Amino acid sequence: MTKYHPDTRFISDFAAGSLPMSQALCVSAHLHYCNECKQKVVQLTDLGSTFFDKITPMSLNSDFSSLMDRIDSLPKEMDDDSNVDIALTSNVSPSSLPSALNKITNNSLDSLNWRKIGKYFSYSEFNIGDPLRKTSLFNIKAGGNVPKHVHEGDEITVVLKGSFSDQDDHYQAGDFIVRTSGEVHTPVAAQDEDCLCLSTLDAPIKMTNWFYRLLLPFVRRTAQTA
Repeated sequence: MTKYHPDTRFISDFAAGSLPMSQALCVSAHLHYCNECKQKVVQLTDLGSTFFDKITPMSLNSDFSSLMDRIDSLPKEMDDDSNVDIALTSNVSPSSLPSALNKITNNSLDSLNWRKIGKYFSYSEFNIGDPLRKTSLFNIKAGGNVPKHVHEGDEITVVLKGSFSDQDDHYQAGDFIVRTSGEVHTPVAAQDEDCLCLSTLDAPIKMTNWFYRLLLPFVRRTAQTA
Protein backbone atom coordinates (compact mmCIF):
# COMPACT_ATOMS: atom_id res chain seq x y z
CA MET A 1 0.00 0.00 0.00
CA THR A 2 1.28 3.48 -0.93
CA LYS A 3 2.21 5.50 2.16
CA TYR A 4 3.94 8.58 0.76
CA HIS A 5 2.02 10.98 -1.48
CA PRO A 6 2.61 14.34 -3.21
CA ASP A 7 1.53 17.25 -1.03
CA THR A 8 -1.31 19.59 -1.97
CA ARG A 9 1.00 21.92 -3.90
CA PHE A 10 2.19 19.16 -6.20
CA ILE A 11 -1.33 17.85 -6.75
CA SER A 12 -2.88 21.27 -7.41
CA ASP A 13 -0.06 22.38 -9.73
CA PHE A 14 -0.31 19.08 -11.62
CA ALA A 15 -4.07 19.59 -12.02
CA ALA A 16 -3.40 23.11 -13.30
CA GLY A 17 -0.73 21.89 -15.73
CA SER A 18 1.86 24.22 -14.21
CA LEU A 19 4.42 21.76 -12.84
CA PRO A 20 7.83 21.52 -14.53
CA MET A 21 7.94 18.54 -16.87
CA SER A 22 10.20 16.46 -14.59
CA GLN A 23 7.98 16.89 -11.55
CA ALA A 24 4.80 16.35 -13.58
CA LEU A 25 6.23 13.02 -14.72
CA CYS A 26 6.85 12.02 -11.09
CA VAL A 27 3.31 12.95 -10.04
CA SER A 28 1.88 11.12 -13.04
CA ALA A 29 3.94 8.05 -12.11
CA HIS A 30 2.56 8.18 -8.57
CA LEU A 31 -1.02 8.44 -9.86
CA HIS A 32 -0.47 5.17 -11.71
CA TYR A 33 -0.40 3.46 -8.30
CA CYS A 34 -2.60 5.72 -6.15
CA ASN A 35 -6.37 6.02 -6.61
CA GLU A 36 -6.59 8.37 -3.63
CA CYS A 37 -4.45 11.02 -5.33
CA LYS A 38 -6.20 10.45 -8.67
CA GLN A 39 -9.45 11.40 -6.96
CA LYS A 40 -7.85 14.53 -5.49
CA VAL A 41 -6.81 15.64 -8.99
CA VAL A 42 -10.37 15.12 -10.25
CA GLN A 43 -11.79 17.08 -7.30
CA LEU A 44 -9.39 19.98 -7.82
CA THR A 45 -10.10 20.26 -11.53
CA ASP A 46 -13.85 20.10 -10.88
CA LEU A 47 -13.49 22.82 -8.24
CA GLY A 48 -11.57 24.99 -10.66
CA SER A 49 -14.32 24.69 -13.24
CA THR A 50 -16.84 26.22 -10.82
CA PHE A 51 -14.81 29.44 -10.79
CA PHE A 52 -14.36 29.55 -14.56
CA ASP A 53 -17.74 28.59 -15.95
CA LYS A 54 -16.77 29.70 -19.45
CA ILE A 55 -13.92 27.19 -19.56
CA THR A 56 -14.63 23.57 -20.49
CA PRO A 57 -14.37 21.50 -17.29
CA MET A 58 -11.15 19.54 -17.05
CA SER A 59 -10.68 15.93 -16.03
CA LEU A 60 -7.85 13.68 -15.02
CA ASN A 61 -7.76 12.46 -18.63
CA SER A 62 -7.20 15.98 -19.93
CA ASP A 63 -4.32 16.51 -17.48
CA PHE A 64 -2.78 13.23 -18.57
CA SER A 65 -3.27 14.04 -22.26
CA SER A 66 -1.54 17.37 -21.71
CA LEU A 67 1.42 15.58 -20.15
CA MET A 68 1.55 13.12 -23.07
CA ASP A 69 1.53 16.02 -25.54
CA ARG A 70 4.48 17.57 -23.72
CA ILE A 71 6.31 14.24 -23.88
CA ASP A 72 5.64 14.00 -27.63
CA SER A 73 7.42 17.32 -28.10
CA LEU A 74 10.62 16.04 -26.49
CA PRO A 75 13.60 15.23 -28.71
CA LYS A 76 14.23 11.50 -29.08
CA GLU A 77 17.69 10.70 -27.73
CA MET A 78 17.54 7.02 -26.91
CA ASP A 79 20.89 5.28 -26.86
CA ASP A 80 21.04 1.61 -27.84
CA ASP A 81 24.57 1.17 -26.50
CA SER A 82 23.74 -0.04 -22.99
CA ASN A 83 26.71 -1.04 -20.84
CA VAL A 84 24.61 -2.90 -18.25
CA ASP A 85 23.51 -6.49 -18.66
CA ILE A 86 20.07 -6.55 -20.29
CA ALA A 87 18.84 -8.84 -17.49
CA LEU A 88 18.91 -5.76 -15.28
CA THR A 89 15.56 -4.53 -16.62
CA SER A 90 14.20 -7.16 -19.00
CA ASN A 91 12.05 -8.69 -16.23
CA VAL A 92 10.04 -5.45 -15.94
CA SER A 93 6.82 -5.59 -17.96
CA PRO A 94 5.93 -2.28 -19.69
CA SER A 95 2.30 -2.82 -18.70
CA SER A 96 3.29 -2.62 -15.03
CA LEU A 97 4.87 0.82 -15.42
CA PRO A 98 3.23 4.27 -15.77
CA SER A 99 2.09 5.06 -19.32
CA ALA A 100 3.95 8.37 -19.42
CA LEU A 101 7.23 6.62 -18.61
CA ASN A 102 6.59 3.95 -21.25
CA LYS A 103 6.06 6.71 -23.80
CA ILE A 104 9.41 8.30 -22.97
CA THR A 105 11.28 4.97 -23.07
CA ASN A 106 9.46 3.60 -26.13
CA ASN A 107 8.22 0.69 -23.97
CA SER A 108 11.76 -0.59 -23.54
CA LEU A 109 13.91 0.19 -20.53
CA ASP A 110 16.74 -1.72 -22.17
CA SER A 111 16.90 0.89 -24.94
CA LEU A 112 18.24 3.40 -22.40
CA ASN A 113 21.92 3.94 -21.73
CA TRP A 114 22.49 2.43 -18.28
CA ARG A 115 25.56 3.33 -16.21
CA LYS A 116 26.86 1.48 -13.16
CA ILE A 117 28.24 2.85 -9.91
CA GLY A 118 29.56 0.06 -7.78
CA LYS A 119 28.28 -3.50 -7.77
CA TYR A 120 24.59 -2.94 -7.12
CA PHE A 121 23.54 0.50 -8.38
CA SER A 122 22.81 1.54 -11.99
CA TYR A 123 21.15 4.61 -13.42
CA SER A 124 20.03 6.08 -16.73
CA GLU A 125 19.49 9.81 -17.30
CA PHE A 126 17.16 11.02 -20.03
CA ASN A 127 16.07 14.34 -21.49
CA ILE A 128 12.75 15.44 -20.02
CA GLY A 129 12.76 19.00 -21.34
CA ASP A 130 13.60 20.52 -17.94
CA PRO A 131 17.02 22.24 -17.96
CA LEU A 132 16.89 22.96 -14.22
CA ARG A 133 16.59 19.33 -13.11
CA LYS A 134 18.19 15.99 -13.83
CA THR A 135 15.73 13.15 -14.36
CA SER A 136 16.71 9.49 -14.34
CA LEU A 137 15.73 5.93 -13.62
CA PHE A 138 17.82 4.02 -11.15
CA ASN A 139 17.97 0.36 -10.30
CA ILE A 140 19.24 -1.22 -7.09
CA LYS A 141 19.89 -4.96 -7.28
CA ALA A 142 18.14 -7.11 -4.68
CA GLY A 143 19.91 -6.77 -1.35
CA GLY A 144 22.17 -4.03 -2.70
CA ASN A 145 22.37 -0.34 -1.90
CA VAL A 146 22.95 3.09 -3.33
CA PRO A 147 26.26 4.35 -1.88
CA LYS A 148 25.75 6.66 1.11
CA HIS A 149 25.27 10.22 -0.11
CA VAL A 150 24.16 13.69 0.89
CA HIS A 151 21.63 15.74 -1.08
CA GLU A 152 22.77 19.19 -2.15
CA GLY A 153 19.28 20.13 -3.34
CA ASP A 154 15.75 18.74 -3.56
CA GLU A 155 15.01 15.30 -4.99
CA ILE A 156 11.74 13.52 -5.79
CA THR A 157 11.81 9.73 -6.02
CA VAL A 158 8.92 7.49 -7.05
CA VAL A 159 9.27 3.74 -6.51
CA LEU A 160 8.17 1.91 -9.68
CA LYS A 161 8.97 -1.69 -8.81
CA GLY A 162 10.25 -3.52 -5.75
CA SER A 163 11.05 -1.63 -2.57
CA PHE A 164 13.89 -0.07 -0.60
CA SER A 165 14.62 1.07 2.94
CA ASP A 166 16.77 3.73 4.54
CA GLN A 167 17.26 5.03 8.06
CA ASP A 168 13.78 6.59 8.02
CA ASP A 169 11.38 4.00 6.59
CA HIS A 170 10.55 1.30 4.04
CA TYR A 171 9.25 2.43 0.62
CA GLN A 172 7.15 0.44 -1.85
CA ALA A 173 5.82 0.82 -5.39
CA GLY A 174 4.00 4.13 -5.79
CA ASP A 175 5.61 5.93 -2.86
CA PHE A 176 6.44 9.58 -3.65
CA ILE A 177 9.48 10.53 -1.56
CA VAL A 178 10.84 14.07 -1.28
CA ARG A 179 14.38 14.67 -0.02
CA THR A 180 15.74 18.14 0.74
CA SER A 181 19.18 19.71 0.88
CA GLY A 182 21.43 18.32 3.60
CA GLU A 183 19.70 14.97 4.04
CA VAL A 184 21.99 11.93 4.14
CA HIS A 185 20.88 8.36 3.49
CA THR A 186 21.78 4.96 2.08
CA PRO A 187 18.86 3.32 0.24
CA VAL A 188 18.95 -0.49 0.44
CA ALA A 189 16.80 -2.70 -1.82
CA ALA A 190 14.77 -5.57 -0.39
CA GLN A 191 16.49 -8.96 -0.45
CA ASP A 192 13.98 -10.65 -2.76
CA GLU A 193 13.61 -8.19 -5.66
CA ASP A 194 15.46 -5.47 -7.58
CA CYS A 195 14.18 -1.95 -6.95
CA LEU A 196 13.45 0.37 -9.89
CA CYS A 197 12.79 4.08 -9.23
CA LEU A 198 12.16 7.33 -11.09
CA SER A 199 14.03 10.32 -9.73
CA THR A 200 14.43 14.03 -10.46
CA LEU A 201 16.73 16.42 -8.62
CA ASP A 202 17.67 20.08 -8.89
CA ALA A 203 21.23 19.77 -7.55
CA PRO A 204 23.82 16.98 -7.53
CA ILE A 205 24.12 14.38 -4.82
CA LYS A 206 27.49 14.06 -3.09
CA MET A 207 28.89 10.63 -2.25
CA THR A 208 30.33 10.45 1.26
CA ASN A 209 32.82 7.72 0.32
CA TRP A 210 35.96 9.14 -1.30
CA PHE A 211 36.10 6.34 -3.92
CA TYR A 212 32.62 7.11 -5.25
CA ARG A 213 33.31 10.85 -5.16
CA LEU A 214 36.21 10.21 -7.56
CA LEU A 215 34.24 7.75 -9.69
CA LEU A 216 31.02 9.73 -10.22
CA PRO A 217 32.50 12.59 -12.30
CA PHE A 218 34.17 10.01 -14.57
CA VAL A 219 30.87 8.16 -15.04
CA ARG A 220 29.12 11.43 -15.88
CA ARG A 221 31.76 12.37 -18.47
CA THR A 222 31.49 8.93 -20.03
CA ALA A 223 27.71 9.23 -20.24
CA GLN A 224 27.94 12.63 -21.91
CA THR A 225 30.34 11.41 -24.59
CA ALA A 226 28.62 8.05 -25.27
